[in-house]
Amino acid sequence: MPSTAAPPTQRSARPAPSATSAARLPGPVRERRPALIASGLVLVVAGSLGSALVVHRSGDRVDVLVARHDIAPGAVVTAQDLGTARVAADGAAVVPASALANFVGTHATSRIPADTLVNRTMFLAGDTIPTDAAVVGIVPGSEQRPGDALAAGDVVRAFLVASDGSNTVTGQPAGTVLLASARVVAGGSAAAAGVGDVAGDPGTVSLLVPTADAAQVVAAAAAGQVALVRLADATVPPVDLVRE
Repeated sequence: MPSTAAPPTQRSARPAPSATSAARLPGPVRERRPALIASGLVLVVAGSLGSALVVHRSGDRVDVLVARHDIAPGAVVTAQDLGTARVAADGAAVVPASALANFVGTHATSRIPADTLVNRTMFLAGDTIPTDAAVVGIVPGSEQRPGDALAAGDVVRAFLVASDGSNTVTGQPAGTVLLASARVVAGGSAAAAGVGDVAGDPGTVSLLVPTADAAQVVAAAAAGQVALVRLADATVPPVDLVRE
């Protein structure tokens, strides 16, 4: 009996490697940058410290002196002129509230707006009148002064006038400029307090005038022959309050 040949064994077909797989390259190795990582950590730490410092300083507040209202140049400071405010202690040139007594009786060297944090350069102890100037009190009539009351710190021009349009006490014609510009150092009741029997006149003003012009201004003022007009705040008179 003839032998029967065994059928050939079927082997599982294996896919031949594709050209894509054979050409695939290994992935790039991720580069480590220790310097960049360290810089990032430093920034994080610095930010945390900065935030902590802000929080800490926001609670570090002190009481300082502020102007309760506008203080005019040359005004004598009283305890009622200064109040207190609580601010962060950041090294600014401020005055602690405990130093209030040191400033009572000083003179303001410039106009200090309300709510300003004051500092020592705004005040001067002692006299603020320069040696080449004098203070003259004037009581101009209602038609010889601005409609709005003059106050300390204003700058005015003084004209010679005559009620009858004729002679003046100085012999100069009416309309002559007595003072091209002069600082008002007191106005209203504050000025009237030093002018004797006119203490109740709200139109009284005290002017800072050059010593050389004081005599004729006094003579014209006594005769009621001075008229005043207000000038711009930026006007600088020839003599002014002492500033340091």
